[in-house]
Amino acid sequence: HTCQGCGASLREVKPFKVDVRQVFDLPPVTIEVTQHEREVKSCPHCRCVQQAEFPSHVTNHVQYGPRLTALAVYLHHIQLIPYKRLSDTIEALYQHSISTGTLANMVKRGREALESNMDIIEDALLESNILHVDETSLRINGKLAWVHVACTSRYTYLAPHASRGKKATDDIGILPRYEGTMMHDAFGTYPKYTHATHALCHAHHLRELKGFIEQGHTWAMRMTTFLLAAKQAIEAHHGALSEEEARRWERVYDRILERAQHRLEAKTPLPKKALAFVRRLQKRKEEALRFLREVHVPFDNNQAERDLRMVKVKENISGTFREETFARSFCITRSIVSTLTKHEKNVWDSLCLLLTGETLDRVLSTT
Repeated sequence: HTCQGCGASLREVKPFKVDVRQVFDLPPVTIEVTQHEREVKSCPHCRCVQQAEFPSHVTNHVQYGPRLTALAVYLHHIQLIPYKRLSDTIEALYQHSISTGTLANMVKRGREALESNMDIIEDALLESNILHVDETSLRINGKLAWVHVACTSRYTYLAPHASRGKKATDDIGILPRYEGTMMHDAFGTYPKYTHATHALCHAHHLRELKGFIEQGHTWAMRMTTFLLAAKQAIEAHHGALSEEEARRWERVYDRILERAQHRLEAKTPLPKKALAFVRRLQKRKEEALRFLREVHVPFDNNQAERDLRMVKVKENISGTFREETFARSFCITRSIVSTLTKHEKNVWDSLCLLLTGETLDRVLSTT
C-alpha cells in the first residue's frame, strides 16, 4: 500500500488499470452420505399402519447413489477403464474403497436403468426416412460375434449378436419393420428387407475402386472421377438434382460401366472380381444413384461406420467381453451416450437424470 519509489501511501489512490488473472481448479471432492428417513405411523382409531415413501431410486438400506453409479458407468463404458483401474481411481480421488465386484454390480444396475430407453431410440429410427446400417466383429467369451448398428444423425442403436446375417437383424427387430430408405454396403442380408428401399454406400465403392486402379484398370479411375464429381454436384445444389440433370449423370454412369464390362469380358484370364463389381453396379443402378434424386439419401454410409468405431476402440484398449450380458451392457450405454451427444446434451448430467428414473425422450426435449 506504499509507493516503492518515495514511500508515500497509496491506500486512497484510485487505480488507473486493473490486471486480471484466473485460475481454474477443482474443489476438494469427497463421498457425501445422504440419510433418508421416513415416518411410520399407526392410526389411533383403526390401528392401520402407514408409512411415507422413499425417493424412487432409494431401494436398499445402504446403496450407492445415481451420481456415483453414473461415474462408474461413464468411466467403464465410455472412457473404457477396466474395473480394477476404476476401483483404484475412485479410491485415489475420493478416499473411498469400492471393490471391483461392487463396481460391476453398479454398472449392471446402470444398464438396467438405461435399457428401457432403447425402445425410445428404436421408435425414432423406425420413423426416420433414412437408416444407416452396418456390423462389425467382436469376440465374446473367446468366440466370434458381431455388433450391429442402426442409426441416423440423431439416434444410435447398437446390439450384439452371435450371428452376422439375417437371424441377427431379425432378432434385433428394427430392420424387419423399417419402411424408409436403408443405407448400407450391399452386404447380402440387407436387400432381403423388401419393405424398405435401399441405397448403396459409395465410400465402400471408392475403396474397392482404389484396389482396381492399383491393378491397372483404367475404367476404375473413370468411375472414381464420376462418383466424386457427382458428390460435388450434389453438394453444390445443397440437395438432390433435377430429373433432367440426374438422367444426364445416369447416362454417363451407364456408359462407363458398359465400356468396362466389354473390356473386362475380353480379357484372358477373366478378371472375375472386377467383372462382378461392374455387374453389381449395373444391376443395382437405382440404389447406387438414389442420392442424385432424393435429398435425404447421403453419398455414403459413414454415419454407421462412425457409430461402430468405439466398438473396435473398446476391443483394442480393454480387450473382449467375457459374457454376452457385458457386451449388451456396453452397447446399451454406448447407444444412449451417442444419442445424447448427437442431440448436444451434457452426457454426465443426462446420465445422472436417466439413472434416477428420468426417460430419454424427456432428457432430449429439455433445453
